[in-house]
This record gives sequence, C-alpha cells and structure tokens, in this order.
Amino acid sequence: MGKIKLAKLTLNGYFNYGNLLQSYALQQILRRHAECVDTIWHTEDNFLPNTWWAWSWKEPIKWLLNRGGFRSRMASGRIGWEMVRQGKIRDWADRYIQIRAVRHGLKEIEQEYDFFVVGSDQVWNPYFGDISQNFLQDVPQKKRISYAASIACPTIPANLLKFYRDGLLGMQSISMREQEGAETVYKITGRKVPVHIDPTLYLSSDAWDKVSRMPAWYHGEPYLLAYFLGPIPKEIWRIADALDLPLVHLLDPNVYEYYVTGVDEFIWAIQHAELIYTDSFHGSVFSILFRRPFVVCDRMPANSKDPAGGKMSSRIDTLLNYFHLERRRGTKENAYAVDDPLHVDYTGAEAVFVRERARVDQYFEEAFAEKG
Repeated sequence: MGKIKLAKLTLNGYFNYGNLLQSYALQQILRRHAECVDTIWHTEDNFLPNTWWAWSWKEPIKWLLNRGGFRSRMASGRIGWEMVRQGKIRDWADRYIQIRAVRHGLKEIEQEYDFFVVGSDQVWNPYFGDISQNFLQDVPQKKRISYAASIACPTIPANLLKFYRDGLLGMQSISMREQEGAETVYKITGRKVPVHIDPTLYLSSDAWDKVSRMPAWYHGEPYLLAYFLGPIPKEIWRIADALDLPLVHLLDPNVYEYYVTGVDEFIWAIQHAELIYTDSFHGSVFSILFRRPFVVCDRMPANSKDPAGGKMSSRIDTLLNYFHLERRRGTKENAYAVDDPLHVDYTGAEAVFVRERARVDQYFEEAFAEKG
C-alpha cells in the first residue's frame, strides 16, 4: 500500500465512552493503510463539557463572584461531576486520538487528503449530527468512503429520503455496521453494501490493554458491573444480591467515584468484571472482546417522551448474531435473568474475529486501491 493521507469523521464529543473508543479503533485500523490519519473535529470546541443545563449570561457572573455559594454548589453537584467525567474522557482522547479542528467545512482541507472516511457510530442518524457533513458532500466522490456507518433508525423520514438517496449514491464506497442499515441503503438506492464489525472489535484484547488502567474505585473484590445509558432496571440489584456480588453501577448519580470513571478505567472495569449487565452496544462489544459473562438489556426509556428503547435492537441483533449469543439478552419478560449468567460459551469466537478482521482488511485494500 502506498503512502496516503486520510481524514476521518465521526460524531464529536467527550460525553460517551463508546464514541471515543470506536474513533480510536478506526484510527488504528486506518493507520495500517496510511502514513497519516487525522480525526476531523468539525464543531466548535470551547473546552466546556456539554451538559443538560444551559448557562445564560448571568451564570458566569455568579461563578466569578461566587454569589450565594454558586461556585461551590456547581462544583460539588451533578454538573461538577459531569465536568470531571468529561475532563477525564477528553484527557484520554487527547493522548490517543490525533484530532484536527476544522471550523469552516471540508472544502478548506479537501486537497490535503487522499480519502475521507466517515464512521462508525450513528453518523447517518437523521435525528442528530451534521448529516450533510457526514455524507462528505464537500469532497470529490472518489474520495468518499464510509466504514461501519450506522443509521440507527428503521426508516428515514419522508422529507429526507431524496437527501439520503443523493448522499448515499454520492459515496464511492459504503460499509454499514448493521444489517438493518444495509437493507435501508438497498431500499433507498438499490445499492447492495457490506456489513462490517464495529471497529472496536477489530483490535485485540492485548491492544486494548495498552490504553486501559485500573479504576480508582477498585479495591480488589469481585464485582458485578452495571453500565446503563438509560435507567437501570431495579431487578439488577436483586440479581447482584442473589449472586453475592457487589454492584458497581457506572454513571450512578449518587456515587461520585463510579460516575467519573474514565475511558481507560471503563475498559479495565469490563475486562475484570465477574459479570456485566448493560444496555450499551459498546458495553456488549467489550464484554465479548474480553470473553466476559454479560447480559445485554433492552434500553428503558428515560420518560414517556423518550423513544430510546427500540433503537438499540438492530445493532445488538447484528452483534449477537456474529457470535451466536442471542440468549444473552435480558428483557422485562425474562426479568433480566439468563440461564447460567456467570458462564458464556465463546467457542468459535476467535474464528469469527479472524474472518471478520480479514473482511475489514479486504474492504479497505479495495477502497484505497486507486492510491495503492
């Protein structure tokens, strides 16, 4: 493979472990094919973490004056915890991902790179992100490549169908992460495209060891790890008690040391857990990578207006099907319990890794053939 320069685009942010982990993994894959891989950061980065609470012009003044103990209340409360958590996530990203900020669109850098790769994660989700940017419309078609891109919706809104058709037809090479996404592409464009593993599954467990570390909260005892992006089902507490395992609930809003777990600590925590309960795609991915017992649960909606639950199904189905682990699902119907929870048959898993990693290598070799 000749020396090429690649630009990589994904969702921006420091609030989600999975997004940074897949970004790092795809960077490492692409470095097998290129002398330079830059992750393009295409939104404003003002060094403040995203929170659910927007500041007006008044709050910075209150912070400076510490009026009514405002600064202390913010630092010791949920927003302060979130600032620490996202600060730790950013520190990991700064150490391991080569990020380049581009403020005025891809046109200003188009000539600097041989190809632009978008993925993985939900880069083509119609409900968030910069979809126009993620279809790479400001660069020549011959440079547009996706890898394990996710739409994460069973249907595209009718008013966006033409936009999606044009965007998908404008890609030189397309790779999707879920079978449902590949079917959506075919339905919209008539184009058959491959489905590839999430990039985190490409790297070996030894490779992940190098970017992990023991969490500050670990004190030598076995534990059941719970990692839920939605509400945690109350049954998980009962299951932990029945197994006589302390429950480590990451993102627990009542336990500071769990809530501020960093990316490197997250990796280590999964690798060393006796059992993992999660509603997270990447929580499931790393459980499989480290051959750990796990149960993946349907994501519960945060409230009546939150449709999150159904949107996890396709990517989890695809992941479990790879490794014949469909029985590791926890649902409300089975009270989130599975048979023999502390044991998983990973016979044949290594063969799946070898096969799917080879498919990834072949895909990029063909996609970059023009510069080979």
